[in-house]
Amino acid sequence: MNNIPFSRITIVWVGLELCLGLLIGRLFLIQYVHGRELRERSENQRNTEVGSQTKRATILDRHGSVFAINQDLVSVYADPKVLKDEPDDIARKLAPLLNVSEDRLLSILQQKKRRFVWLKRNLDYERLNDIRQVTKGIYGIGYRTHGKRSYPKDELASHIIGYTNFENRGIDGIEHQYDTYLSTDNRNDLPESQPKSNRITADGKRRPIRPPQLYQQGRRYGRSIVLTLDEYIQHITERELIAGCEEWQARAGSAIVMHSKSGEILALANYPNYNLNDYSRSEESAKRNRAIWMQYEPGSVFKIVTAAALLNEKLMSPDSREYCEMGEYHLSNGHVVHDVKPNAWLTLNEIIAKSSNIGILKAARYLDKEQLETYTRRFGFGEKTGIDLPYERAGSLRGIEKWDDYTIASVPFGQGISVTPIQMLNAINVIATKGVLLQPYITRQIIDKEGSLLEQSVPQPIHRVISAETAQAITQMLVGVTEAGGGQRARVEGYTVAGKTGTAQKAERGKGYVEGKVVTTFAGFLPAEDALFSIIVVVDEPAAAPLSSHVTAPMFQRIASEAMWYLSQKDLFVQKSTSSYAGNQSALQ
Repeated sequence: MNNIPFSRITIVWVGLELCLGLLIGRLFLIQYVHGRELRERSENQRNTEVGSQTKRATILDRHGSVFAINQDLVSVYADPKVLKDEPDDIARKLAPLLNVSEDRLLSILQQKKRRFVWLKRNLDYERLNDIRQVTKGIYGIGYRTHGKRSYPKDELASHIIGYTNFENRGIDGIEHQYDTYLSTDNRNDLPESQPKSNRITADGKRRPIRPPQLYQQGRRYGRSIVLTLDEYIQHITERELIAGCEEWQARAGSAIVMHSKSGEILALANYPNYNLNDYSRSEESAKRNRAIWMQYEPGSVFKIVTAAALLNEKLMSPDSREYCEMGEYHLSNGHVVHDVKPNAWLTLNEIIAKSSNIGILKAARYLDKEQLETYTRRFGFGEKTGIDLPYERAGSLRGIEKWDDYTIASVPFGQGISVTPIQMLNAINVIATKGVLLQPYITRQIIDKEGSLLEQSVPQPIHRVISAETAQAITQMLVGVTEAGGGQRARVEGYTVAGKTGTAQKAERGKGYVEGKVVTTFAGFLPAEDALFSIIVVVDEPAAAPLSSHVTAPMFQRIASEAMWYLSQKDLFVQKSTSSYAGNQSALQ
């Protein structure tokens, strides 16, 4: 200290005085000049919910029945550490308002070390004004307004509708697929319409970083999604799928009903399903949309592709015959192919009706690999259908790509490749449309909060797969399946049904085909002469490995019968679409 010049000490001391003076001046400015403004800002922020700026819109079926809706709620909280009033006085004022006992509130409010506690969550929004009046005079008590998604139909169509997370953002189903539409009211709000500087950024783990937005109750609304779904057809499809899967003690199942002429999905069901309002406590396996996600070997249903290729290339006619080896055929590589029943000579018509594996593989030898692969891909296998639902899978054509002695013999009757239920339904619908592949879709319209139409979906033909003459010939083969073949349990009184059975052994990695485990399928359409409904039912691992003629054909029959009765009572297809895709000739070449 003795070595420091006096003038330097003076300078340091003066500097400290100046800093202290500036600090005191700033505190005075904050407290007395801007104090009121800051207190008001703090009070406003205290009672503001951080969340979505736009009220999430509804999801409806084709007739306007509500499947998802936002429920506006209020939640009340406290900061026990800063309370100025006595906790028992606060509890007395809030108890009747919140419908919580005074003792319960008092026990919460006395947690003086806590900075945030909920007093009551998810109160009806109609009580907001009362809550405002009471809480504005109690320092340390606040409220938040927020939206909560509600699903009035519980488990009905759960895999179509999907669900939202705690931030009210869609993470599955239509909620996810159309999240931006449901949560914004302006096309300019869509991500692709925003300049890069305004788009949401992400952190190092690719999680979105969103700036906080004020929840402005009732000011802005998202755009509602109107589905092609029909509530009644969805109900009967789920009912019959669940009943059938439980009867056969099956591991899982799927069923889809499509409007044959447009590609509109009228029902899509999975077993098991789950309650959308009880998502967190539902089994994870029940949440999978197996109708677009499950990949399996289709078995004999795939024979329609092989037969169509043979007819379209004029390599065979419906009356061409093959010897079916009396039910047992030994291949050169040592494998043995079996039929369910022994057959001698069968026409191609009879091969399909009796579902002869031996007959179809011998007929398929008129096709080379390139032809079979071309038709398989043209029917839509090996790629996603493009249905507007998330997490669709593409299946696999590994058997065709590998193409050895075994797959040459197995692919023609649906082994060595994998498909999804929606792919298989779309493929059989090619026959119903007289040879045209349509893109399936499940969103019919997008509307604003007044119900005004913003966007309208229309049928989308992809390409012509086979000629109309070939499709007509395959239709007659499929009618033979239900009239005299293995699909007789799928017949619907008063209508001609075209359909195909399929029972495929299940293969497991490292084990090959497992004895006693099968996937059974029935896919078809009706009326056969002018199809309105195309339907598929797939059941995974029914107990005791029965044939599809016993498992899925009766389930198809019950769904189809009720759907046709319903159609006779209701003008379901108000917008006529009988020739809606036929006018687009360029797409059908």
